[in-house]
Parts: sequence; C-alpha cells; structure tokens
Amino acid sequence: ELRSSAFWRAVLAEFLGSLLYALLGLGASLRWAPGPPSVVGAALAFGLAQTTVVQALGHVSGGHVNPAITLAFLMASQLSLPRALGYLLAQV
Repeated sequence: ELRSSAFWRAVLAEFLGSLLYALLGLGASLRWAPGPPSVVGAALAFGLAQTTVVQALGHVSGGHVNPAITLAFLMASQLSLPRALGYLLAQV
C-alpha cells in the first residue's frame, strides 16, 4: 500500500486539508474590526472551513482532517494501520 500513488495522494490531501482548515478557520476568526470578539463568527468560520475542505478533498482521502476521526476509523477497522499512520503524520 505504501508504494501506490493513491496512498500518497490521500496523505497529501490530508495534509492540505488540515493546513487549509487551520488557515481558513483561524484567518476568518481573527478580529479585523474593533469591538468584542464574536464567538458565533469564529464557530461559523471553522464550520464553513471544515465543510469546504471535506467537500473539496473528501473524495481523495475521505476528508478526515482531524486526527481523532482518523483514530476512530482505525479503531473501527475501517482504515489500515499504514494509511492511518500516514494520515496522522500528515494531519499533525
């Protein structure tokens, strides 16, 4: 499995998905205007970032983006150990 291009494409998709999730969520939740921070705005930013990343990259790797999701799939035997380790390294 480690030699297939599909595996490395999926690991790259998980890396890019985690990177985009952090950049979109944190960038959108920054305080650009004066005043108190908006909890609703930050929640919407991260929710929409997650939705966008999973929609864009989910067909390549499953769109886990979160290491907890990857571990849950591993424990439920829905993901092989090498693929889970690749995803975890890419996500962290």
